[in-house]
Amino acid sequence: MRRTRIVTLTTDIGWAYAAQMKAVLARRAPSVRVVDIAHDVTPHAIREAAFVLGHVAPQFPPGTVHVAVVDPGVGGSSRAPVAVRTVDGSHLVGPDNGVLSLACRALGGGRAVRLDVTRLAPGGRSSATFEGRDVFAPAAAALAMGRPLGRLGVPHRLRDLALPTAHRTGTAATGEVVYVDVFGNAVTNLAPDSIPLGAAKVSLRAGRRRAGEVEVWRTYEDGRVGDLGLLVSSFGWLEVAERNGSAARRLSLAPGSRVTVRPRLRAGEAVN
Repeated sequence: MRRTRIVTLTTDIGWAYAAQMKAVLARRAPSVRVVDIAHDVTPHAIREAAFVLGHVAPQFPPGTVHVAVVDPGVGGSSRAPVAVRTVDGSHLVGPDNGVLSLACRALGGGRAVRLDVTRLAPGGRSSATFEGRDVFAPAAAALAMGRPLGRLGVPHRLRDLALPTAHRTGTAATGEVVYVDVFGNAVTNLAPDSIPLGAAKVSLRAGRRRAGEVEVWRTYEDGRVGDLGLLVSSFGWLEVAERNGSAARRLSLAPGSRVTVRPRLRAGEAVN
C-alpha cells in the first residue's frame, strides 16, 4: 500500500494567501495531505522561519515535502527559487535566502536545483509578487507526485544561514530570543545547561530590562500566576515565560532581543 505523501507549509503570508497555495496543491496533487506548520511567522523574519522549520521538519516522515515561503525579495533576482532533495528522501522548496538551510542541515544535507518556471507553469509565466502560489506550490506538487528533482531545474548551491550563537562570560550565559510563540513565551538560543543543575533561581536580564531573580521551572504550572520563569521549551532551548501571561509583552522581547542568565546572586554581589 502506497503511503500518502505529505506537504508542509511554513509561511508569513497569512491564511488567505496560504489558501491559494493549497488550491494549487489540491488541483495538481489531490492525493497529497497538506499540513500547516505556521502562517503567522513574523513578516519577513527569515531566521525565525528557518528556526521553526529546522526543528519541526525532522519530526515528519522521510519523503515529506516542506515548503517555506518567507520571501522579502519575491520576484527579484537577489535569490533563486530552489528545491532540495535531502538525504532521507524529503524535499525542501522555497526561496534561497537561508530559510531552508537549517532544515536541510537537520535532515542530513542534500542537493539543490534552481527551479525553472517553464517546467512548472503553462507558458512559463508566474506572478512577480506571489511565487508561493505560482512556483513553489507547483514544484511541491510535482515532487509529491514523484517527479524527479533534476527535471525541475538546474543544479544550484544552497545558501547557508548563520544563526547567532550563545556565549559564556564567567558564570553568565548570554544569547538571544529566536522565536516568540502565540502565548508570548520567548524561546532563546540558550542551551539547558546554561542553568546550573539543580538551580532553583537565576538572575535574568532580558532585552533592556533586568528582570531580577526568576525561578527555574519544569512546567508552566510550577509558577504562580503572573510570575516569570525559565524552563526548557519544546524546541529544546531555554525560554522565558510568564505564568498565564506574555513574557514577550511584559519584557518587550522580540527575536533578536538579548537574554543573559547567571546563577542566583549571593548577598552583596553586583549584577554585570
